[in-house]
Amino acid sequence: MPKATVSQETVRKELKSLTGGFVELRKLPFGLLLERRDNASKMSMSGRGGEDSKVDIALMQRWSRQFEFQHCIVDHNLEDENGNKLDFNNDMSIYALDPKIGQEIERYLDELNGEEEESDKKAFHGPSSVSSPNDRSKDKTHT
Repeated sequence: MPKATVSQETVRKELKSLTGGFVELRKLPFGLLLERRDNASKMSMSGRGGEDSKVDIALMQRWSRQFEFQHCIVDHNLEDENGNKLDFNNDMSIYALDPKIGQEIERYLDELNGEEEESDKKAFHGPSSVSSPNDRSKDKTHT
């Protein structure tokens, strides 16, 4: 029978944004993937709308990434300005991380966990500033 459990094997990624830097990553098992989605959804739905919704989305994204960094980064050689190895179990490590390095790690995590297609589907798009003639006629019938 085919094996259906997540592999505990890790993938080593050399960082393009930091010469000599690397991260060793492990895929999230499906249960943790669901936990991350559930908790992020709860955060986004707890808002009151309006300006609060923007804050909830930002919190949801930060929390989701922190979750992934904690569970997926098995090893790395990334240090702070004092030469101490960054501890991604500590929330403050993400706040200290160079954005280019953090975004590169994000991309690797998305690829590894198969979330790039999912994030494309969930991309937030604002309303179009130009409506088609069909859209305008619908607006008139509903007013």
